[in-house]
Amino acid sequence: MKRILTVMMMAVEMAAFAATPMVSNVKAQQRYPWNGLVDIDYTITGDTTGLNLSFSVRDGQNDKTYTPATFLAPPSAAEGTHRVTWSPKGDGLSIISTNIVVTVLLTRTVIPPEPTGEHDMVQLWESGPYWATTNIGAEKPWDSGYYFWWGDTVGYTRSGGTWNDYGIGDGSGCYSGVTWVSSAGQQMSSSPFSSSSCPTYGKDNAALQSASWIDSTTNLVEAHDAAHVHWGGNWRMPTDAEMSDLVGNCTTKWITTNGVSGLLVTGKGAYADRSIFLPAAGYGHDSGLDYAGSDGYYWSSTPYSGNSDLAWYRDFYSGAFYRDYYYRYLGQSVRPVRGFAQ
Repeated sequence: MKRILTVMMMAVEMAAFAATPMVSNVKAQQRYPWNGLVDIDYTITGDTTGLNLSFSVRDGQNDKTYTPATFLAPPSAAEGTHRVTWSPKGDGLSIISTNIVVTVLLTRTVIPPEPTGEHDMVQLWESGPYWATTNIGAEKPWDSGYYFWWGDTVGYTRSGGTWNDYGIGDGSGCYSGVTWVSSAGQQMSSSPFSSSSCPTYGKDNAALQSASWIDSTTNLVEAHDAAHVHWGGNWRMPTDAEMSDLVGNCTTKWITTNGVSGLLVTGKGAYADRSIFLPAAGYGHDSGLDYAGSDGYYWSSTPYSGNSDLAWYRDFYSGAFYRDYYYRYLGQSVRPVRGFAQ
């Protein structure tokens, strides 16, 4: 059996993926005695969702390049080891030389996000949800937006208050004597961010589900999901798992933009040109707004099952971005998502 000189090349166009597809073990051999057929073996590993496969043959001896189009059976782009039989005669070639290079090409195109007509969004990794570019209640990516206790759908902003520097030199501090104003413009006579004003505080998962705060997935239902109530459609708060994926699938950098400090969260690979900015908005507590400008606190839709007073959130500052749980009555930011991880 006569061997054809073979090498492997792989190209993925338009996107990179969580498990980038790879080609290996490429071999080509022509039938002997020559009957006009060439067997091409190859192995594909990685994420093959929506993958397309094609071949290119470079005949160095005759200085020609061919694009094989006639096969005894369609080439497979599924994960695994495959053999495809090419018919050069079917492509009008009476004979080919032994001095050839076979290139296996993989292509896949990113499906653009569904337009919403009102809120920008970005997908930061393959098969992940689309992340909004602003917080609920914000007009610009660097605006803090509204603060919510866990399960709240009203949202509040700070009015007034006196800034107090903590005196440790990192820019951290708090506003004291704050008056909270609801998203409807109502000035509150008492703080919405206290244990007595938070109805989800002190309820375990069974009680939350019985009172229709959470569903069977132990995440907030639409009626108590701030993102869905404010923006409608398919918008929702991210789950604790999606928050973890955001940390794991992206790179982060502490930056200041338009005078606001926060975290630039950027995708990897071909998603490295896609980012969201999370302003360090701090958190509301009684009549204070703590750590505004130095830390960010963002709710997930998932309660912490180990303690009926807590819920999962993500905290960040200039040196870290991590998972934690905190008291449900505290006022934190909400960054919406659309779609579900595959």
